[in-house]
Amino acid sequence: MIQAMSNQRFEAMERPLGQAAAGRADFAELFGDATKTAIQGTARPAPPAESASGPVSTVPAAQTSLGDPDVQGWLNSYYAEMGVASAANTPYQAAPGAGSRYSADSVYGPDQIYTQAVYNQGGYDFAALTGGNPANFTSQLPGIPATPAQKAYDSLLALDNAQRLASGQPIDTGAYWSDPGPTSYGGHMYTSKELGYAGPGQSSGPEPIYISQGNQVPGTNTFSVPGYSGTVTGIKPDCYYTLQQLEQAGLKAGQPDAQFHPGSWTTTQST
Repeated sequence: MIQAMSNQRFEAMERPLGQAAAGRADFAELFGDATKTAIQGTARPAPPAESASGPVSTVPAAQTSLGDPDVQGWLNSYYAEMGVASAANTPYQAAPGAGSRYSADSVYGPDQIYTQAVYNQGGYDFAALTGGNPANFTSQLPGIPATPAQKAYDSLLALDNAQRLASGQPIDTGAYWSDPGPTSYGGHMYTSKELGYAGPGQSSGPEPIYISQGNQVPGTNTFSVPGYSGTVTGIKPDCYYTLQQLEQAGLKAGQPDAQFHPGSWTTTQST
């Protein structure tokens, strides 16, 4: 049973997050996702610590969590959608003694807090399977960053989405901290709605799926789709696609949605 739960949870973590914005690619790269980021040189949070020793960042006490109602409610919704509601009962906070790799000035969005909670749950499962210390496989949740860091993240995500729109690719629908305002790129002004803003800390929809050259089935013109069963044809690699586009390209329809759907967050510091 523990093995099955662990496999399910790590499967969920391996599914594509569509992260082109700052702070999102690290998690995908850790598990082999070919997603590339169009934003370079940004201070991004590291994935969960593999060891409780070594350098860690200290997050102010008032910023260690968004609070149980936010995180637990999101996990309940996510696992209900996955059909394994009981998995939401696994602890998501870091184990006693676990460090934190997030500082108040790190540039990341609301999705990082949820993602870290899922990784922590996987860390507990892995520790149970191996007899290890869960403090070595979990990390403190990244609290709400300082306002300048929030604005930096929102600006970077807005610019990345403007670039995607200009190149005809789906936007990264990750949650913004607040309204990024209009953004100009390539001589065109994009509204915040066009850039995916749907409200503070709320996703505007499923994440797009990145298909890389590495997803090509050797000797064919078909590509596998990360997180889904089946292949697609007639697409150009190294681009983002919506699930609907991939279904039109041959992916079997009706599969469980493997994308994250962030809901509303409380954007005041927890006490």
